[in-house]
Amino acid sequence: MASNFLKLISLSIKGYKNIKALQIDFEAKKGISVLIGKNGCGKSHVLEAFSSIFAGLYNKKLYEPSFNYVIKYEIAAKKVEIQKEKKYSFKVDDKFLAQTKFFNDVSLLPKNVIACYSGDNLRLWNDCYWPYYNDYISTIKNADSIPELPMLYINRYNLTISLLLLFFHDFEVFTDVKEFCNNTLNIQSISNVKFTFNLKKIREWKENLVIQMVKALCNIDSISELSTGTIELTTIQLRERLEYMEQREFFKIMYAATMPKEDKIITDISFDILLNNGATISLEDLSEGEQKNLLMFVILETIADENSLLLFDEPDSHIHISRKAQLKELFEKYPNRENVMTTHSPTLAVKFEGHIEGLGIDTEGYTVSIDNEKAKLVTSITDNMWNVHEQNMFLASNKQMTLLVEGKTDKTHIEEAFKHLKGNFPLLDFDVYSMNSSEHIREVLIGLSCSEIVWGKQFIGIFDNDDAGQQAIKSGFEKEANNDKIKHVKYKDGTPSKSFYAFLLPKQKGYNDKGFTIENCYDASKYEEAFSSALEEKKGHFIGLSIDTISENLRNKSKTILAEKAKTFNDEDFEGFKPIFSLLDEIRSLKEI
Repeated sequence: MASNFLKLISLSIKGYKNIKALQIDFEAKKGISVLIGKNGCGKSHVLEAFSSIFAGLYNKKLYEPSFNYVIKYEIAAKKVEIQKEKKYSFKVDDKFLAQTKFFNDVSLLPKNVIACYSGDNLRLWNDCYWPYYNDYISTIKNADSIPELPMLYINRYNLTISLLLLFFHDFEVFTDVKEFCNNTLNIQSISNVKFTFNLKKIREWKENLVIQMVKALCNIDSISELSTGTIELTTIQLRERLEYMEQREFFKIMYAATMPKEDKIITDISFDILLNNGATISLEDLSEGEQKNLLMFVILETIADENSLLLFDEPDSHIHISRKAQLKELFEKYPNRENVMTTHSPTLAVKFEGHIEGLGIDTEGYTVSIDNEKAKLVTSITDNMWNVHEQNMFLASNKQMTLLVEGKTDKTHIEEAFKHLKGNFPLLDFDVYSMNSSEHIREVLIGLSCSEIVWGKQFIGIFDNDDAGQQAIKSGFEKEANNDKIKHVKYKDGTPSKSFYAFLLPKQKGYNDKGFTIENCYDASKYEEAFSSALEEKKGHFIGLSIDTISENLRNKSKTILAEKAKTFNDEDFEGFKPIFSLLDEIRSLKEI
């Protein structure tokens, strides 16, 4: 049976910005869908598409989207499917419904779409939200009742009434609101709540709920009795005078009274904020993270209901890392909300595992959804070595070559070297991922090659030329016919792969020692300088440590220092990396995809 409350099922988009053709399944995400991916992959475009779709459905005269789509959702115990391809078609419970009947039945649409952005998206505001806002403010002045605003854009301009709304709650009843104010925002109370009115505008408004609120605030029976433009109240007085209101109505009426640019009747609201430590601040003194947290909480707790669609663009931006982990708890407190959010934060992605929709960019620059079968395979063969964010970055790579290296400093050195030598290898382009060990490189290469998935790219493992690397590359690989330094994957009786390769770091001429790592690609003086810096830093910290531990600490520290200093090196310092890129270029020419 279909859900009584709004529940997204799926969305298919064609021809919107860099979305050529994209389908996303929301059903399994249980009301919390997190779109992750690198900047520019099209995460925000999905939110914009949702806004465009419903802006066109609430009132076709105000807006019509320019792209094609199919959206499926459940609401009011009905299954709804809407398709737009030049013209609209509607299905309710798998039966076609006439366009006029659909648009006349408001129960078939979400109550409202609420967008909360980390910054001002003026184009989205102007296209999708402004037409509804403008229609709203042009009618409320002379309306008998205050209409619902179906497309609601929440940003910093709503901070004042949002915090005031929280303290409009009775904390003895709404203990979760009290806990949020006291513990998350560290706010004990607010005081000296001052309202400033536009007396001229008040007299131009029709007697409706907004005027009724003004009279209640001022404790008068008629607007004609209002002789002063300001009034100051305590929060207790505020609750007493507006006790006839419930919290959602409070926000709705305050919004109507404060938002119209030309006709607002409350021109300013101010108050003092008392923190837990006794300090008094103003609203502007709250950090950007605290302001973002405040808006999200108010949306989830009060403004939205079970039939609202909530769109959050990077809700964790500016929020301290220690608070990011709490966002999942916040969203899970409201199970009957339909939330779609974007992020590129590893911390947030890890917390929302099971709610993730990974997005990437294909070689033509179009947004693509990460293949679930690929994701399951990578999770299996990496044995949870990567968190969900790292895994998504790996799967979302649109480069034709992916390099797997042993350690994080290997990744840094290769990336820095390529910045300086790219001109010598114009056809090379790759992403680099560290695997923590030679054995992990081997397992991932063989695991990926043994699947039936077509990857459409080359994967190359670069092993340290030491005992561990030589052992790892010994089995499961065979030499390439034209270059015995290059090996391709051939596991047991499997077919030799032409998409999965590996090689040992090529030793420099004149290098005669047994082990060769990425640091040996530089002139020896570079590592000597890094080792000297590490030794100087570690002096005085040897007490109680074994010689082996001291040696290991110095080794790791010197490797870290060298990787950091590599970012300041000149082109000639990376000459020793050319043999690596020459091998990669040769593998590129072997491409058989």
